[in-house]
Amino acid sequence: GSEADLSRADVSRADLSRADLSRADLSEANLSEADLSRANLSGADLSEANLSEADLSRADLSGAKTKEIQMDLYRILDSAKAEVPGLYRALLDGKINGRVYKGECACLVGTIANIRGINYENLEGLTPDASRPAEKWFLAIKQGDTPENNPISALTAQWLEAFMKESEIQIPKREAKWS
Repeated sequence: GSEADLSRADVSRADLSRADLSRADLSEANLSEADLSRANLSGADLSEANLSEADLSRADLSGAKTKEIQMDLYRILDSAKAEVPGLYRALLDGKINGRVYKGECACLVGTIANIRGINYENLEGLTPDASRPAEKWFLAIKQGDTPENNPISALTAQWLEAFMKESEIQIPKREAKWS
């Protein structure tokens, strides 16, 4: 594996397709708009990385260091348990846009606000913070991205399923339509 230290590096817009970045330190790296399609990111440290508009299609994220991101997401979900099934549906339906707080397709906090039917600035117990690990993670999800075509969405769906199971929240089942 590579074990490269790219922490805090600015590799925005770089073509890293098919790159072996296994076990690389990408913490706090700017990967915005980088082409990471088919890159090997197994075991890489992605904490605090800026993934906005990065192409992660078919990238290998197995074993990537994402615990800090997952724990931050769980802290957010703890204050929005009633909205988790709706967030899960939005993720599976490709209705997340990690770059905007408002609109039909919004980021993590914006989607929670949409489900509550309020402005994202009025969320009780939840303050929008673009520097949070979970909100940075959602930058890598754009409208139309689903667990089938975006590895970040796929891993996020797994985390949401685990959270719902842990919290004894019924996981929505998808058939021809949501039930």
